[in-house]
Amino acid sequence: MIGFIGGMLMAAAGVLVKCFPPRSINSLYGYRTRRSMSSGSQWKEGNRFSAGLMIIFGLFAAAAGIASERFIPFNQPFSLILQVTYLAASCALTISMTERRLKNRGGERNE
Repeated sequence: MIGFIGGMLMAAAGVLVKCFPPRSINSLYGYRTRRSMSSGSQWKEGNRFSAGLMIIFGLFAAAAGIASERFIPFNQPFSLILQVTYLAASCALTISMTERRLKNRGGERNE
């Protein structure tokens, strides 16, 4: 259940950022890293790209959580570890792929 709930929350956060992207660089809302906050164009691209990944990986984590619950009883410690691993991997992939995207774009300043 943890994998499903966490995955759906991640996907919901992606939908929220996709539908209501942050308009300017801020410290409260959006994909906030040193690289994404370096310029307006990086900020917009970082939020656009990470929102799509959060939706995809969040749905994957939710589906994996349901599948693992179906095949591994929840009272097994391995079930919880597996579901937390799905969520952590989803977050790590979102961050690493977004950072790679921003790094490849370089310091474009199309604000």
